[in-house]
Order: sequence, then C-alpha cells, then structure tokens
Amino acid sequence: MKPKKTDLISEKVLSILWEDGHESLYFADHLRKNCPCAECEKIRDLNGDKAFPSLQEIKIHNWQRAGNYALTFEFSDHHTTGIYSYELLRKLCQCDDCAEDVIHIHGPFH
Repeated sequence: MKPKKTDLISEKVLSILWEDGHESLYFADHLRKNCPCAECEKIRDLNGDKAFPSLQEIKIHNWQRAGNYALTFEFSDHHTTGIYSYELLRKLCQCDDCAEDVIHIHGPFH
C-alpha cells in the first residue's frame, strides 16, 4: 500500500492519504518515538517505555520519500536516520479503525 498524498499539516502533524482511501494522521512525537533506526531500537531495548520521555515539543522540520517504499523525516532534535517504510507507517496509524484492527488481529491482551 502506497500513499496517494502526503502533507505536513503543521510542524507536529503529518497526513497520509493511502491508495485505499484511508487517511492517517501522524503526530511528530509518535513518529519520533517509533523511529525504526538501529540507534533508536537500541535505546528502546535498554530503556523500554522510558526511552523517549520528553518528545512533546518535537517537530517535523522536513520529510522526503526514500525510494518507492518509505519516508524519512528531519525532526527538531536533528534526528534524521529513520527510514519509515509504508508498511510501518500504516501500522503506526492511531485512528480508531486501525486500533480496532490491531486488537482484532492480536487479541485484547497484546
């Protein structure tokens, strides 16, 4: 699934309209907290839920396509190394419909 349209609504909110018509809104702190780069993975492995305590003020300064499969972001903390595949971005959608799909697929206790 690929984005049909991607817009930076504000420094803190990115919108993706997907090919299937679904629209996802992504908050900068949620994207930064879920950065898939090796450095952030290591920080999450070591610190769990306390890995990124102060991201409320984080902003997206820029974004760009990475090939035909992902987006990259430049955050206000100067972090730029995460490559967010379209598959990952779709999984990170926090809308009610997607949250219900996650519960349905993984069960209520995961």
